[in-house]
Amino acid sequence: MAERRRYHRIEAYHPVLYYSDVYPRPKVGSTLDLSLGGARIETRSALMKSEGLEISIAIQPEVIKCRGRVIYVLDSDGERSRAGVRFEGLSSEDSLSLGQYLSSIMEHRV
Repeated sequence: MAERRRYHRIEAYHPVLYYSDVYPRPKVGSTLDLSLGGARIETRSALMKSEGLEISIAIQPEVIKCRGRVIYVLDSDGERSRAGVRFEGLSSEDSLSLGQYLSSIMEHRV
């Protein structure tokens, strides 16, 4: 099976605050990995494929904010849900900040 991602994902754990288009109350989770194109997140709340999200990811000292769309959902156990989220509407400023952060992680892992 061919890799469909445009960006390499990097393991990174950061707090996430999100609002769902389906259930617009704030919910929390964390990233499991990140890229310029999206993230895999873990949350205690169920997510649905194609669900739209307003996402804030705390990457000190920045907070990256954007729209996102759930691409796939993995329920690893009855208490946590893991989902792949594609970023939509990432501002050029947040894209630059995220790119610099991801580059710095790659430099430190080499």
